[in-house]
Amino acid sequence: QVTTLALEGEDGPLSLGPVGVASDHAGAWYVATKDSLLHVSAAGRVRRVAALPASDDSYTVAASPDGSAVFVADYSSHKIRRV
Repeated sequence: QVTTLALEGEDGPLSLGPVGVASDHAGAWYVATKDSLLHVSAAGRVRRVAALPASDDSYTVAASPDGSAVFVADYSSHKIRRV
């Protein structure tokens, strides 16, 4: 099943380019944009959880199995960041 959410940020609807996404055990999503890590609740509410170094490369995101951490692969810096 595919579901499309109309995401609303603090400043209105979000327009996203290429992004990295991961889901957690609670049904929420983490979305890495070119400069932010966003948390999207199951209800579609969006909040910024971390600033990322601005990059033209897309980030890859993974959530830990127990939901205690989110990992972001930063290709341009050759690092994996734990959030």
